[in-house]
Amino acid sequence: MTDRALSRLLLNKTKCAHAGVHLPSYERHQLKHGIVHLSVGNFHRSHLAYYMDILASEYHQTEWGIIGIGVRSVDKPMSTVMKSQHGLYTLVTKGNTEQDCHARIIGSMLEYIFAPDEPERALATLVHPNTKIVSMTITVRGYDLDMNDPDIQYDLMNFDRPKTIFGFLVHALNIRCQNNEKPFTILSCDNVQHNGHVTKSCILKFAKALNNFELLEYIETKVTFPNTMVDRITPVTTDEDREYVRLNYGIDDGWPVISEDFIQWVVEDTFCNDRPPLEYLSLSPYNVLLTDHVDVYECMKMRLLNASHTAMASLGYLIGYTYIHEIISDQHVQYYIKQLMDREITPTLQPVPGIDFDKYKQILIERFANPHIRDNASRICMDGASKFPKFIVPTIQEQFKRGNQPHYCALAIAAWIRYLGGYDEQKKPIQLQDSLAVEHRLDRLAARDVLDIKQILDVSQIFGDIGKNQQFTDTIERLVELFYKIGAKDTLKKWINDASNSE
Repeated sequence: MTDRALSRLLLNKTKCAHAGVHLPSYERHQLKHGIVHLSVGNFHRSHLAYYMDILASEYHQTEWGIIGIGVRSVDKPMSTVMKSQHGLYTLVTKGNTEQDCHARIIGSMLEYIFAPDEPERALATLVHPNTKIVSMTITVRGYDLDMNDPDIQYDLMNFDRPKTIFGFLVHALNIRCQNNEKPFTILSCDNVQHNGHVTKSCILKFAKALNNFELLEYIETKVTFPNTMVDRITPVTTDEDREYVRLNYGIDDGWPVISEDFIQWVVEDTFCNDRPPLEYLSLSPYNVLLTDHVDVYECMKMRLLNASHTAMASLGYLIGYTYIHEIISDQHVQYYIKQLMDREITPTLQPVPGIDFDKYKQILIERFANPHIRDNASRICMDGASKFPKFIVPTIQEQFKRGNQPHYCALAIAAWIRYLGGYDEQKKPIQLQDSLAVEHRLDRLAARDVLDIKQILDVSQIFGDIGKNQQFTDTIERLVELFYKIGAKDTLKKWINDASNSE
């Protein structure tokens, strides 16, 4: 089955061989599943699934194959492709030059289950004793657990056919508890600070609603939730990417993954039911670190990489750029991002073992500038209302404590508010993909004819208490007015010039 599935992908075997495509060097039928991943997307396939493929190919580890489970209705297209390809797919990593582009067919995903069609099978897979780890990538927004949500309410009443991520996890743990079996480790791979603690909080919140004290004790005392820091820029797959893989590598892949060549994973070593030998992947280029102190690494990454990404995306989109590498290539944007990192973010960071901040920031600029990673600015703009409180607001709050007004952070917030206004500077509609912003009516409050900055900044779920700082609020109001009046490019230039004159 595996050989036939692989042959179907290899449209042109000669071209594939000539291009040096790395094929699975292990017998996939001998690979056991040790991991179940919930909500399979491109990032998981460029990161955790890639690592497990390395372990199987290079280190002969056969216990850590992956079964993917799609829980949401939007996972159906991924399910269709992954099932038709028997879990195989192409990962193309691209550096800053053509010579740094490499293709690898990943074989670590053994199976894909679309839970809305087969909830019992999905639940049984989670309960299976081979499942040692359940990992997940559910986006930042996915951790905003609303117990009044109809699907959550349904899951509280239907133990055997859940619909949600947390329903599946808690009911699977409950069955393991009843059977007096070891639990699985729950491993979040999302860009959420203290993601293990946040996941545990969600799980306990759901479990408490069941009034099952034995289950609560089981989760509290036996289940572990390692904190992690994950890093690899991975854009959305396009038809252009499919054609690229077909023409350059002779592979007919319905959903290849294109990612940068940089990768990093920092993992808290607190697994409750065995784990892969991740220490084998400690050296470059894999950059896996097992530690008891993930927090300083994740804080550094989220405040430098994710904050910079978020700050430049809406600003660059308003200027008129499409891709991140175009945005950071603008000398004014690059100067702004460097100032944001150097002057406002870095002073708030604790020392990080083995990390030179100056070198780390320079590498970030080089990664953003990678012309072969055509990462759409609109992808980074998605769900900004869930990103700002985690990536940028903590820096602002820390600067307030020090008696400072964060000049460059203010520009990031103002650009985002202008982006929420609904139309770009050419009067074309902006397709807002941000359910939390819409929930709080920020798109309406940011419109030029309504514009209420104070009411926007008073949304504590997004901005905490920073709206209470009148000087900062006044700055944001002035900036948003400038964005509407003279445009993003001239506002950026003026703001940089004002900062230089005030030094």
